[in-house]
Amino acid sequence: MGAMYDAIIIGAGHNGLVTAAYLARAGRRVLVLARRDVVGGACVTEEVWPGYKVSTAAYVNSLLRPEIIRDLRLADYGFAMLPRDPSSFTPFPDGRSLLLGPDRAMTQREIAKFSEHDAAAYPEYEAMLERVADLIEPTLIQTPPAPWSKRPRDLLALGKLGWNFRALGVDASRAIEILTADARTVLDRWFESEQLKATLATDAIIGAFASPSMAGTAYVLFHHVMGECNGVRGVWGYVRGGMGGITQALASSARALGVNIRVDSPVSRIVVRDGRARSVVLEDGTEFLAHQIASNADPNVTFLRLMDPRDLPDDFLRAVRQIDYRSA
Repeated sequence: MGAMYDAIIIGAGHNGLVTAAYLARAGRRVLVLARRDVVGGACVTEEVWPGYKVSTAAYVNSLLRPEIIRDLRLADYGFAMLPRDPSSFTPFPDGRSLLLGPDRAMTQREIAKFSEHDAAAYPEYEAMLERVADLIEPTLIQTPPAPWSKRPRDLLALGKLGWNFRALGVDASRAIEILTADARTVLDRWFESEQLKATLATDAIIGAFASPSMAGTAYVLFHHVMGECNGVRGVWGYVRGGMGGITQALASSARALGVNIRVDSPVSRIVVRDGRARSVVLEDGTEFLAHQIASNADPNVTFLRLMDPRDLPDDFLRAVRQIDYRSA
């Protein structure tokens, strides 16, 4: 039986490392258990050919919150961003090409090669997305209010969100469409050039088993105007040293705060006693106790593989089994 911890984090992906670091920052005794011999989960840099290191899963960054970068002093541990400039290059069979980037004048000139109408519409399209982002982006670091709660803090948060939504005016209906509709509908409404629409649509389906006409892809498209790179809104960037630069900096920050990170420590099960998760057991039989357990693994692994189904409600298990994992 291992030592007692305030919290155990199963998995050392970026979310698990952020959780561990903040708990340690608040004075908690934290243990992180990583299955592999390297931390990072899908946010990792690996040497896949002798002498060549690449980001083997996640490949670009923007939504790592500036609050996290600041609070955990990631720059002190080697974290650095390189803006994507240009952000995309699309060659076409007829020999023409489309170059997009943070230089708006250059972007408009490029778009004008295919459509003067689209070149004029593009700044307003981006401005509309930025106005919607002003509403949505702050919610990324807020605890979601319970919709049916009568607690004053939930009612206040819901009221504030509703007021901000109302303040969008004519953009309110556009916000609903962006959050629920398909990318093709949105792009067809704004632009006429197939070259521009095809280029922008890649942002709506990247990493997904989806077509631009599938509901929900407009929100993925919208993601690409959120976030920031080195304080510049809506700009995505590469991480110096690959995406593992994020998680290596997070791990260094967490260790400096006192977090114990164990690699090569695959978890076999979560032990529940008296209705509460009390400990985790490794594949080698080592057991660690904790007052709280958090999982950086997905719900399928956490609840269907690591837990005894008798410890969970039947309706909850059915809901977990119905999660669609075919796409990111």
